[in-house]
Amino acid sequence: MLDLSSVRAKLSRSQENAQALKNEVKSWHDRNPYSVMQEANSDSTRYSVIIRINEPAQFQRWSLIFADAINNLRSSLDHLVYAIASYESAPHPPANESKLGFPIADCRANFDSQVSRGCLGTVSDPVRAAIEAAQPYNRGHETLPPVLGILRDLNNADKHRVPQLLYGTAYGGNVGFVGPEEFAPGNWKAEPFSGEIKDGAEIFAMTSDIPAPNMKFDRTLFYVAVAIRHRKREPSAPDWTDRTDIFALYSDIATEVRRTIYDVSRVVK
Repeated sequence: MLDLSSVRAKLSRSQENAQALKNEVKSWHDRNPYSVMQEANSDSTRYSVIIRINEPAQFQRWSLIFADAINNLRSSLDHLVYAIASYESAPHPPANESKLGFPIADCRANFDSQVSRGCLGTVSDPVRAAIEAAQPYNRGHETLPPVLGILRDLNNADKHRVPQLLYGTAYGGNVGFVGPEEFAPGNWKAEPFSGEIKDGAEIFAMTSDIPAPNMKFDRTLFYVAVAIRHRKREPSAPDWTDRTDIFALYSDIATEVRRTIYDVSRVVK
């Protein structure tokens, strides 16, 4: 039978890394590591919520754990190709044994180039077709760039530098804004912040086209995500689309990797 034990071991280890990271980030959040304060401009036309970082996130440590989780996901795909090549060539060793690996390409020409260099050895045509069907140029994502492409980019970057985690946009805001009744129906505009969160950053504002004194926020609840940068889905997309909560991104990548392993392994005869 096709032996996928090492593939499963890599997936399991990746999940252990992700859970360890989730536990540490949750513990940080539970310690209330950031707080907010209110400010108003001199003519009372802009009311701001300012964030203060009281306990900096352990980005370097968390980056290393996240990189390990990503590396194990990427390795599981390489192990898949090796397992299939070994199975199909048994009892002989697989062809191009030292070059075997799962190609991840953004176009057909790049895929063919990688295959021509021996990364798939002599795997059967159905296996090659299933691997090609999973390529980023064949399988997109609703909101992100193709996630196998993100997996490849993050893993390649980790070979040269630690992936840089950062404070993402403040999510899940619960904001209340109150004041004298005569100003309540005014021409107010809500302005959420979409940039990278830093100490002292304005993360939310209410603005008016006329002076409106004595207004205030009576609720300012925000969740600051730990995020990582990646390529945009489209070059013209808003700036904030180049970063995603690490756990949401990990979940999407892990789901795609598992789907790929299933789709490819089921065509093996």
